[in-house]
Amino acid sequence: MSARTTFRFEAAGISFELSGSTEFVRRHLETFLPFVNRVAGTSGSKGDAGTRTGSRPVDLGSWYTQHVPDGVRLTMQDNILVFALWMRSFKKYIFTSEDIRRGFADVGQPEPKSLLQILGTLKRDHNLILGTDRRGEYMLNTTGIDRARKLLGIPVSKPKERPSQPEAPSGDADIASARAALGL
Repeated sequence: MSARTTFRFEAAGISFELSGSTEFVRRHLETFLPFVNRVAGTSGSKGDAGTRTGSRPVDLGSWYTQHVPDGVRLTMQDNILVFALWMRSFKKYIFTSEDIRRGFADVGQPEPKSLLQILGTLKRDHNLILGTDRRGEYMLNTTGIDRARKLLGIPVSKPKERPSQPEAPSGDADIASARAALGL
């Protein structure tokens, strides 16, 4: 009988467990290490910045080039959502119109003349961002996050359904549930 190995991870409200044969855990753990590093606040070696899954280029321009598919032209509204998603990657959940202005400059695009109007439309008409208690501050809601992820080809989070009976974990089910827990 093969030895059973279990890898458990819990940090920042995210937890997952990978369990199975030693070979199975080793083979699939590599997929999750970038996410473990990101949540744990560690990073890979300096030589691989921007190339490994889960690493984030420091500036928006590099990140944008890496994540927006070639040939895709985003609307100003969609760019705002993508900029806000990028900010969330380093725990900046609340953004202002000035953050968005800098975003357009960082990716080499002209800022919209009616930026405040566009932000208002995203908030009131499309329900993709929320206002905060402070005037001029915004944040993505789950609909906005899903829209930005979809634009970038990142899997969109699905509403969690609770099974009526707990299921016994299997190797592939463990991977699927860990990815779901990580929002992938």
